[in-house]
Amino acid sequence: KEDIPKGSIQIATSSTFSEKTPQSENDQMQSRTSKESTVSSYSIQGMWERSYFDDDSLFGDTSSEEEDSDDEDDIEENPSSKVESAPKTTPENDSTKLSDEITKGELKEVNEVDDVDELLRALAVHDGITKKSLTELPNWNPLQLAEEHAEMAQNTTRKTWAVTKSLPIDDFNNWIPNPAMSFPFTLDDFQQQAVARLERSESIFVAAHTSAGKTVCAEYAIALCQQHCTRAVYTSPIKALSNQKYRDFCQKYGAENVGLVTGDMQLNVDDSTCLIMTTEILRSMLYRGADLIRDIEWVIFDEVHYINDSERGVVWEEVIIMLPQYVNMIFLSATTPNTIEFSDWIGRTKKKPVHVIRTSYRPVPLSHFLWAGLKLHKIMEGKSGFLDKGHREATNALKPSADSKGDKQPKSYGSGSKQLAWQQSGSKNNWMSLIRFLDREGLTPTVVFSFSKKKCEEIAYMLRSLDLNTAAERSTVKGFTLQTVARLSPNDANLPQVLTVCDMVVRGIGVHHGGLLPILKEMVEILFSRNLIKVLFATETFAMGVNMPARSVVFNSIRKHDGTQFRELEPGEYTQMAGRAGRRGLDKVGTVILCCFGETPPPSPILRNMLTGSSTKLQSQFRLTYNMILNLLRVEDMSVEGMIKRSFSEFATQRALTANEYPKLLSKGEKTLAKLDVNFEEAAISRVGAEDLKEYYDVSISLLSTNQELLSYILHSSGTGGNILVPGRILLVTAARKHGYVRTPAVVVRGPNDINIRQKPQGTNNNSVICFVLLPESYILSDDSQKKPASGNISKKPGTINFVGEAKRRYYAIHEIQLDEILLVSSVKYKIDADILLKESVSKPTVANTRDASDFGAFAGMKARGKKLGDDSFFGGKKSNKTSNEGDLIETIVRYLIESEQKERSSGLPVMDIRDSIKQGSDMLEYRKHCNHMEDLVANMRSFISYCHPAIEGHYAAFERKDTLRKRLETLRHLLSNESLQLFPDFLQRKSVLQSLGYIDENETVCVKGRVACEVNTCEELIATEMVFEGVLNELEPSEIVAALSALVYQEKKQEEEFDSELPESLVECCNRMKTIAINLGQLQKEHGLDIDPIDYAEGCLKFGLVHVVYEWALGVTFKNICVLTDVQEGSIVRCITRLDELCREIRNCARAVGNPTLYRKMEDASMCIKRDIVFASSLYVS
Repeated sequence: KEDIPKGSIQIATSSTFSEKTPQSENDQMQSRTSKESTVSSYSIQGMWERSYFDDDSLFGDTSSEEEDSDDEDDIEENPSSKVESAPKTTPENDSTKLSDEITKGELKEVNEVDDVDELLRALAVHDGITKKSLTELPNWNPLQLAEEHAEMAQNTTRKTWAVTKSLPIDDFNNWIPNPAMSFPFTLDDFQQQAVARLERSESIFVAAHTSAGKTVCAEYAIALCQQHCTRAVYTSPIKALSNQKYRDFCQKYGAENVGLVTGDMQLNVDDSTCLIMTTEILRSMLYRGADLIRDIEWVIFDEVHYINDSERGVVWEEVIIMLPQYVNMIFLSATTPNTIEFSDWIGRTKKKPVHVIRTSYRPVPLSHFLWAGLKLHKIMEGKSGFLDKGHREATNALKPSADSKGDKQPKSYGSGSKQLAWQQSGSKNNWMSLIRFLDREGLTPTVVFSFSKKKCEEIAYMLRSLDLNTAAERSTVKGFTLQTVARLSPNDANLPQVLTVCDMVVRGIGVHHGGLLPILKEMVEILFSRNLIKVLFATETFAMGVNMPARSVVFNSIRKHDGTQFRELEPGEYTQMAGRAGRRGLDKVGTVILCCFGETPPPSPILRNMLTGSSTKLQSQFRLTYNMILNLLRVEDMSVEGMIKRSFSEFATQRALTANEYPKLLSKGEKTLAKLDVNFEEAAISRVGAEDLKEYYDVSISLLSTNQELLSYILHSSGTGGNILVPGRILLVTAARKHGYVRTPAVVVRGPNDINIRQKPQGTNNNSVICFVLLPESYILSDDSQKKPASGNISKKPGTINFVGEAKRRYYAIHEIQLDEILLVSSVKYKIDADILLKESVSKPTVANTRDASDFGAFAGMKARGKKLGDDSFFGGKKSNKTSNEGDLIETIVRYLIESEQKERSSGLPVMDIRDSIKQGSDMLEYRKHCNHMEDLVANMRSFISYCHPAIEGHYAAFERKDTLRKRLETLRHLLSNESLQLFPDFLQRKSVLQSLGYIDENETVCVKGRVACEVNTCEELIATEMVFEGVLNELEPSEIVAALSALVYQEKKQEEEFDSELPESLVECCNRMKTIAINLGQLQKEHGLDIDPIDYAEGCLKFGLVHVVYEWALGVTFKNICVLTDVQEGSIVRCITRLDELCREIRNCARAVGNPTLYRKMEDASMCIKRDIVFASSLYVS
């Protein structure tokens, strides 16, 4: 790996599965002296009980003294292996095994096998364990504050890295006598808690509503850094918020103490106490190992809920994972339902507790109204709940206008008019009435949210006759706009957008959206913050990126396009925007208004959910990128697999693995498997006549699986079950480890359709049948077996589940047989009266484990339907014998089972042809193939000499136990390996792509092409790197280079057109080569298994909508003239060109890395030719 200076990125490298964490002395003593309490902790929701470790052959006393001492050393070396002990559980019933004396050559048993079965079932459903709610899984918090020790010593239920305990602050001034900074107001409780935690150098997660005062926490941390002579980094999701925070912090701390780093600007980076930047820039610094990382004490993550962003959310996870452990963190977020879960992930990742400080308190409560019939109708007040009365009043207020006979122009909504009736936008008169009402009632300043840039401008243009400012305010605004425009060149000052916006703001009306020129957006923001803009029409980004509250908020619509489809607002989105209403210290209440310009208001259920529903959860958007993979392969402190394991998306799985100590389970299981293998080989002499046991076992397992699939399909497809598993049907069943028999005959006495199916989970294939089973000839019903049966308690009451009886010198049992235990379905069927054989009402069967309980519980509530023995015959047809007592009936059926056993051993029972059980269906061909395969397996199984071996039960059970344990251990081994990671296949595929392209070698060492790709962060790194190495840009002029590169950074969707004839031929050819490179890269990724369509990949990465515009701009054409060439809004053009400048610097660094001085100089010239005029006008916040 490339040599990177150590310490550039300091990351905790301790294993995810064996975290070494400090413990109290009491805990360490318990860990050393009480191994029993350690193993008893492997209990999740009662699935693994204490007996699984006390008596289990996988974890029992089979280890030598030397091995036991090794285990104790493991506990000493890994103190975190001690987790909270589950309550001591005693199995409801003791368990036993069938006598192993049935074999002539007795196998040496390691220990009891029933508990192994239970363990293996638990391992088989490990996926379900890892998906359980995180709050249900036990955790261990290795760091405890002194004042919490006493309580934690008594609390043994559950611990977590997310700490919600509040400090007992009675007098804040006495608690912190010498604060780093003071505030001109009394801090709220949550602010006091946060400041107290910061004084103790503890990481915090503050979740509070908009305008609740979360910024106080960030400000105090910066003051602490000034006091400690360290540095704080303030990260924001967007550049606009970074600029605004720079102005605010400069006013508070002084310009000399605040620095700013953006893509195109660096201010006071070396000497500032507080450094403001976007999260992407901090990520780049961490990958590069920037020197300033060593000086950081606090990193402040503002608007953490931005982690839900599908495109950029992964950056937050990367930064949190890569930050050095000594850095403390502050997370500021809106209220989210899974704050504890997210904080727990952070704590486990950084090995330090995160103190969660939540408050639902709003300094200014909100009132929600519907605007209908020129009036406000209240639908919710504070937290009082949704008011249906207000909704009904709004509905009635809209009816007269809809029913008016004088309506000369009835509204036509086209198809689906009933659904669209409440989604209509207002007319000019509607908006004039609303704005006049707001102005008259003193509800300004107001933010009107509209989810369309075009709609914002259309509504603002409708109000061009309104003037909401006084003469003095107009004069002030006029002066500020003149100062702002004076920064621009004469040509830029006369741009249509500049003239329009300046005219609007003088009248107290503004617009704010992504299509606005950056300097105009800042002008609008500053005027709005000074209450010089009374009504502001804005898109959703205003609520996310600008901290400027208003007196009221108006929603033009509650539907938005999320990039894929139109939908209603989520509760979290609505809360974020509505929270802008209400200015602390100025307003007693914040007013939120939803416009109803259609025939009806929005439906009540939609409004109720939007106003009272839970906010959006924090969800991981982690994904692998080529840039991430290459950067991680260059550093030594973190691997790609380690990054994936530590991601929020893998948190649930990795946490469950740690809590269950699966590595220790695997180690003990492997030791036990080795002993089983040795014992099995030593007992080979006892298996004379069963040398082909392994082959016979493999075929039997395949046959059992095939029959389960076929019978499940038949039962699912046919309500009657195809007349297969019906009373009287003779089966061959195998349940060696569960009941102790192999290919033994059984007769069905109750089919799956006769069982109380209502107690079964709907849609499950885990059906079962109740059978009279003929037990092996060597079965002995001893007193000991009465105490410890093979599965559950042996019932002493005839006719009940698990009853074992004797007839005709053979033992029989009444068992519940699962579909995966049916080896063969014969065509032999007798007519029987099952009600005589089963007497479920006598008692409820008791079971020894949860699985048996769920299975047998299906019959617990059934009532006996049996009649007097003398009234009905037992068998029907030729073979029916009328008997007068139950014993004779049992003997008769046992006789037929014995005959079936003899028939199977001699010539074989006839196999039932089940092909005609399914008459139709799309899977008929596949179904018949399975039927043929089943019959072939039966014939193959009967050909083995082991099939008729007299002691096959013991041999089969021993081999099954060994084979099942091996398979489960393979599953567990896979679970603990990197291969089980959700994104690991994606990593392997992307790694193979990089190797094919020559970015890394076979040893995963980053090559020259890989180092070049690491320089590219602004666009698709593969395309840019291939362009550099193929010399696509070498022969172009600087103006042509930036025009071609614009296709990599322009993001908005636009109908692609043919290249303009005015463009140079060399530029057009370059664009075509870029398309070819992108398609080839897409095809290569598809060949390596990535789900990528080459054409879609090329179209998604390359958008040539602004090639002509950027080319003309680079040639020196004025901004006004280039705007004529496209219908793209001015703000989008500026955003594209500013990002293009960043890309030019990255390509310049690529040229330096590859050793191309010509391209290096051209990229410098290209950057210079676009940096001019309004596109790079200085920010009003910065200068």
